Amino acid sequence: MPNVHRSAIVEPGAELADDVVVEAYARVGPHVKIGPGCVIRQGAIVERTILGRGNQIFPYACIGGVPQDKKYKGEDTKLVMGDMNVVREHATISIGTEGGGGATRIGDRNLFMASSHIGHDVQVASDCVVANFAGLAGHCRLDDFAIVGGQAGLHQFVRVGASVMISGGSKVGKDIPPFTIAQGYPARLRGINVIGLKRRGFSEEATSAIKKAYRMIFYGENGFESAIGKVREELSSQPEVLAFLKFLEESLASRRGFLRPARADENGDEDEIF
Repeated sequence: MPNVHRSAIVEPGAELADDVVVEAYARVGPHVKIGPGCVIRQGAIVERTILGRGNQIFPYACIGGVPQDKKYKGEDTKLVMGDMNVVREHATISIGTEGGGGATRIGDRNLFMASSHIGHDVQVASDCVVANFAGLAGHCRLDDFAIVGGQAGLHQFVRVGASVMISGGSKVGKDIPPFTIAQGYPARLRGINVIGLKRRGFSEEATSAIKKAYRMIFYGENGFESAIGKVREELSSQPEVLAFLKFLEESLASRRGFLRPARADENGDEDEIF
């Protein structure tokens, strides 16, 4: 049987695996399914949520709450979360909306630090980190191993590529290509996330190819389309480079566009990291 503290509220209709722990004063709503090994800590609130295995919801976090969206009219939508995620104190994760596909979806092994916010219809892959007080507006997307620094803010519909590092306090209004660093208010690209790629085990060959593609695309003299073609011709043997190009093309097709490097005349120096 689940270990439910006598002061906790588990509404009729909620489904809890046998080893789930629900601590004092927590509340689990009727439209909730919680998988094995999950812990709902003191005062946390879980509504309209499907949780996988081994998730930890820390004190006073609120997940599966109603979207902060005036278009939401009470339709039956949800939050779907995978395995081994950690949601720290006072973090909030909203359910989806009918217009956004009906679900906010979270993958596996993500960390949402204290007071972070994940808006409605957001899609977070796996192994991501959203630091304290950072906020993702509705419909944003984080690909695998993305890191959002503290107090950073993402505009709705922004996509963040795999292994991106967003520096704290940044304001992000466009997509961020994979493997890069973004920083600033508004954010600009600052180069390749070399440390992050090393931690993920990228080979030196792959990292060098990504650096070369970055320089050719953003610092070439013959235009974007020409640079894309040249990169594809010279570096197509590297799957990471192809993923980089695919992201850029998809971003342009979506009309949101992607961040570019800061120019020297914008900030007085050249601080891109190669």
